[in-house]
Amino acid sequence: MSGGVQVQAQRRYNPKEDKDYNHASDKEYVIYRRRANDARSKYSMLSQKSQNAFKRGDKAEAKRLSNEAKQVLNEVDKWNAMAAEFVFVENNRDSDENDIDLHGLYVKEAEYILKQRIINGVQRNQSSLDCIVGKGKHSAGGIAKLKPAVEQLCTEAGIRCEIDRKNTGVLIIFLDGFRIPSSWSNINPNGIGAMLENQNVPDRRTGKFHGQQQGQPLYQQQPSYQQSYSQSSYQQPSYQQQQQQPYYYQQQQQQQQQQQNVPLQQILSLVIKLVRSCC
Repeated sequence: MSGGVQVQAQRRYNPKEDKDYNHASDKEYVIYRRRANDARSKYSMLSQKSQNAFKRGDKAEAKRLSNEAKQVLNEVDKWNAMAAEFVFVENNRDSDENDIDLHGLYVKEAEYILKQRIINGVQRNQSSLDCIVGKGKHSAGGIAKLKPAVEQLCTEAGIRCEIDRKNTGVLIIFLDGFRIPSSWSNINPNGIGAMLENQNVPDRRTGKFHGQQQGQPLYQQQPSYQQSYSQSSYQQPSYQQQQQQPYYYQQQQQQQQQQQNVPLQQILSLVIKLVRSCC
């Protein structure tokens, strides 16, 4: 594993006794998220220093700090991806083939992984999917974030979903007749969200298998996730894409834009002079 962190996922519960255990409280998950947050703080510090260097005219130092900030953003992505993969796999070890548990995931992570699961379910002719989003008890202020995000995802994609009458922390997503949007073409259908290891676990409601027959997964089985939490099956949405670029590059882009506008301004000025001279 990269980063010199050696942690082992330990089963701390008995699934027969506690099927609702949330692994977002496991120390491995906490370590990964903490390291991502630390890296994010370092990025903010470097970005601020880059701004200060640029304002005082030290462009070389500003550029150096900006490049260092970009490297730190990669650390943010790495640790968050490790946290997402860890908590998703651990929370879904005892899931049947009709379930997906999104506890412990950030919204962007949950959306990407759920799309993988929906694509796989459609390919396997599943009629519905039980999406466990929770009731927001562990969210800041007790306000649920995953449920409204999943409902919006379904609405935008044209998928019907409804709250499970027996459990308000579960959304039932109906896959019958759903066509995968072209906007999902960048989703890796073989990632951890496909939950290939859960396809041979019968639906706990009906006791039956859906889609393909037992022992015949749609995709070639991927290496066990337990071998490494740094596998690239889930591509963490880039934190860098969600944030503004370091200050130096913002200023550099503005200067380039201004330079590109100069010739156009000169041409317009020349045209105006010619018109006036003709009149």
